[in-house]
Amino acid sequence: MDLLDAYPSLKQNVSLANHRITLIGVSTVVWNAGRAYFEISKPKYWRQDNDGNTLVGIGGIGGSIEAGESVLSCLRREIREELGAQPVLEIPEVTYLIRDWAILDTLNLPPSRKRPTPLMIILMPPQLGGAQAPDHVAIVSFCTRLRSEPAPHDVAGLLRVEGSTVSEFFSQDQWGLEEIENHPGLALQLNSALPSGVRFFPTLTARAFQLLVRAGYQ
Repeated sequence: MDLLDAYPSLKQNVSLANHRITLIGVSTVVWNAGRAYFEISKPKYWRQDNDGNTLVGIGGIGGSIEAGESVLSCLRREIREELGAQPVLEIPEVTYLIRDWAILDTLNLPPSRKRPTPLMIILMPPQLGGAQAPDHVAIVSFCTRLRSEPAPHDVAGLLRVEGSTVSEFFSQDQWGLEEIENHPGLALQLNSALPSGVRFFPTLTARAFQLLVRAGYQ
């Protein structure tokens, strides 16, 4: 899916016009009862640092857009599969354009039922080069709240962050397992066992959201 076809108003933006941008995925920062929820990455994505610690990513809820699927239907499917809940979209005041892990621009996208307004558009370089490669690949990320408590299914687990702790959590680049377990504003709900020496770090959607929080986003 081409990002500029999915959101035609972006063709007016000088940072994006005349670029080939493939929209590959949809994600969301999920809120419920004043708490934010982030996905704990599956074991196949874990890695070791130079000190022997296991690095585990914390990200948004979401996934790849399937053939014939719209942005909104993909978002609803992913939340249903991963959290067993129905989402309600929150419409942001502006959309943040993020490239090279920096806030490039703020956009005012017209509201539309067909084209729901994302909180963030995250641009990344394509993994493969060549003449047919796009200039960027993109993930559109939304802010949603749930109609019920999340019940994690197709995830390794969830990290719950109280609203009052969001700024503190994202002020650090990594958190150790014991730090999270002993913090009253943080809680883990796990479907997979964790090895010793785990350190959590924000990735993809959570990393982009960290930029917003550090810039003063509430």
